[in-house]
Amino acid sequence: MNVKKKLLDIYYFPFLSKERENQLQKTIRDTEWDSVKKYIRPGCSFLDVGCGAGYNITKAVNEFGCKAKGVDPDPGAHGVGRKSDELFYEVIKAQAEKLPFENKSFDVVFCSHVLEHVESEIESLREMSRVMKDDGLLIIGMPTSTMVWINFVSQLLLTTHMRIVNFFMKPFINTGYGRFIHIFFPPSHSFSEKTILYDLEHYQSKNWKKIVSTEFEVTEKILPLLYPNPSMLQVFKMRKCRDFSSSVFFVCKKKTKNK
Repeated sequence: MNVKKKLLDIYYFPFLSKERENQLQKTIRDTEWDSVKKYIRPGCSFLDVGCGAGYNITKAVNEFGCKAKGVDPDPGAHGVGRKSDELFYEVIKAQAEKLPFENKSFDVVFCSHVLEHVESEIESLREMSRVMKDDGLLIIGMPTSTMVWINFVSQLLLTTHMRIVNFFMKPFINTGYGRFIHIFFPPSHSFSEKTILYDLEHYQSKNWKKIVSTEFEVTEKILPLLYPNPSMLQVFKMRKCRDFSSSVFFVCKKKTKNK
């Protein structure tokens, strides 16, 4: 028996294969897309901010004939179609805080599960507003505190052993998750130096709406789907739920500025 392999199998047992994770990610992104796509006009100019491998760009092109572009700081590194697969579409390497486009270039700016990762939420929103036409729409989605609670419980049940090992092996490994507090409170999804307690507060739908409203007028709030962490063992099946969702999407228009 290969003892090292057995120990690694135990250590990583909560995590699914990359193929299974990609399949679940695809189902989630398809459902989220279906919940917001009615706001996209056929043939419109479309920008996906933080597009990963460009999966949603392909959907915009194939379903609506959009003139579509995408930006991402590390194209293909995350989401459906990550680097192990072929990129779905050409993606420009750029940050959300500095979009490489002229003012008022796009009818629709789409941004899914990105705002929680940027260095500056406000600067990113300002850039999205800048490149969006006056009569355009922003469709933006983020994880909710519901998702954080699901992830918190799942990690306590499934990955506590990993954080204990990381803490005691801290001098020998460089995981970034070796702090004692992480045994009880896993790292934040947004910032490794923070804990999941930050996410519980910051990811509340009302807080996301407040942040987005600094630059846009929110016209619709959409709760697409309740789902567990797609990279881990599934503690329940994905489902539609009227009052709870693992992500929240806002449909927004530009604020009317006083002359």
